[in-house]
Amino acid sequence: MTRLIRKISRVLRLRLRRRHFVWSAAIGVVLAIGYNAALPLLVSTTGVRATMERTLDSWSGGKSRINGEPEIRFWPELLLTLPSATIESTGLEPRRLAEIGRITASFNPLSALLGDPTLEDISLVDPIITIERQADGTINWQKPQWIAPPEAAAPAQESPIGDIAVVNGRVIVLDRMPAGNDVDIPGISGTIKWPAFAERLSAQLSARLSGEEVAWAFVCEDPLAFFARRNASLKTSITSAPLTFSFEGVGNLSSVPFASGHLQMSAPSLATLVQWYQGNSATTLSPGGISIDTRVTTGEKTLKLDDLAFTMGGASATGVLDFALQDGKAPRMEGTLAFDRIDLNGVSVAALTPLGRDDRLWRLVETFVGAWHTDIRLSSQEVLAGPFHLTDVAAGVLIDGKRASLDIGDSNFANGSLSARAVFSEQGLEHGGRLQARLKDADFAAVLGGFGLNGPVPAGRGILSIDVGTDHALWATRLGDISGNLTFSLADGSITGFDAYAFADLVRKGEFFSLSQANEASFDFQAANIKASFADGTARLDRADFVGTSGNMSVTGVIPYRNGSLALAGTLQTETPSSNQPVRFFVGGSWPNAVISPLSVLVAPK
Repeated sequence: MTRLIRKISRVLRLRLRRRHFVWSAAIGVVLAIGYNAALPLLVSTTGVRATMERTLDSWSGGKSRINGEPEIRFWPELLLTLPSATIESTGLEPRRLAEIGRITASFNPLSALLGDPTLEDISLVDPIITIERQADGTINWQKPQWIAPPEAAAPAQESPIGDIAVVNGRVIVLDRMPAGNDVDIPGISGTIKWPAFAERLSAQLSARLSGEEVAWAFVCEDPLAFFARRNASLKTSITSAPLTFSFEGVGNLSSVPFASGHLQMSAPSLATLVQWYQGNSATTLSPGGISIDTRVTTGEKTLKLDDLAFTMGGASATGVLDFALQDGKAPRMEGTLAFDRIDLNGVSVAALTPLGRDDRLWRLVETFVGAWHTDIRLSSQEVLAGPFHLTDVAAGVLIDGKRASLDIGDSNFANGSLSARAVFSEQGLEHGGRLQARLKDADFAAVLGGFGLNGPVPAGRGILSIDVGTDHALWATRLGDISGNLTFSLADGSITGFDAYAFADLVRKGEFFSLSQANEASFDFQAANIKASFADGTARLDRADFVGTSGNMSVTGVIPYRNGSLALAGTLQTETPSSNQPVRFFVGGSWPNAVISPLSVLVAPK
């Protein structure tokens, strides 16, 4: 009997539980249906539209307008969708600031029921922001109210920005200034987070520029102070395949922006970076990269780079650079750079060739040369440039308006001292310039050998001075476009591979002969003086006098170096038992395979 009673009790409890579950489920369904049926009647789309318009107005400082009817989804979460919006500047002549393809946002149902919906997790889809600078310098964007003056606090009643997601955005910059350039940045996506005015602002955005993905990050600990033109701690970086940039320190957005902190920039390939900037090939540039690591400080009209570490290609330098803007005067750039090694052999002359008058990089160089006063002191332990291997180089770069020059005050070359000055034309870099150089007490056998001059050439120690120029652009200058002169003096030297006695005997025979037939000895001299001039592809040897122990020699004539030919006349006087009369001769052919003709044969042929 007891067992039966227990069984009946268990069955009754199970039935009651099942009925409780069914009723609970039914009540939940009824409440959900009631929620979805009643809430649309209680939440006003006009209210959420007005809230979004006020939010956009507060952000931008302009006047916004929502186009189309808002849509509200209540399940599984409250989601507001606005079809499109436009933002214009306020004033008598409104100017377009932005167009937004679609806006979505979530909101709290209780705030919506109370008539003041709080929008959260806002997404801007296909926004197009237009920044336009007129010819008078005015900008179409106006300062929003939440950006307080530097001396005032932010308005407490303004709503914070919150979290914003940007999907497929676009920024168009229209610059109507005379030298302005328009910029179009499409494909912008990312997030902006600013939960409260007193909290951190962070942004992570990416875009595609000239075929490259570019990511931008920005973090500011006191954003209101930053936007109100007061100092604030911040970090920002740009990351892409051609270029990376980062800054961490203190800055503000005053009328003269200020920054002080650690700056880094690097590009793995200078050629790739220039190609990305210009939008076309830059294969003439060296594939080497460039990097800058420095502490930067800006003032009202100054910029200073301290503890600068700079690398470009195979060259590395440390130093200091100062930039200054001066009222009524050209801006200045001054400083010092100390290199350990500069290797110019990987830089071809073609790398200096501009792609055209509309080339942006070329115009930037022209603007810099024409507008800035630059005075940079350079030093390098080693400089390699073709046959030149310079050590302990001290130089300077000076640019003043249309004048630009490079001065090598002192350097060691071939165990001698080299100084030089290169001056570019005041009409522009494409109009050439002039080079003056002086090499003193050098080993000229090594110098001439480095330039590939073989055969009997004068060697020893002395002084070489050259003064040459061209009115052609450096990248288009050929050997025949150079004009100028040189002087060359040597003491206690020799001409290796030139037997003066054998040469004189061959001349006296009155027959043509090769210079190689008199190369079994050397011609030693106490003094040699050479003077030559260059023009129209021809070198005129005005004087080449040698005073030696075995005799004296003098040569004059022309050397058309366009084709490597010779046309020289000379005299050689040697003291021999058989004769002390000078011989006269003509040198033709090409160097070093010259053909010697006795002058008597030419003027009085048999």
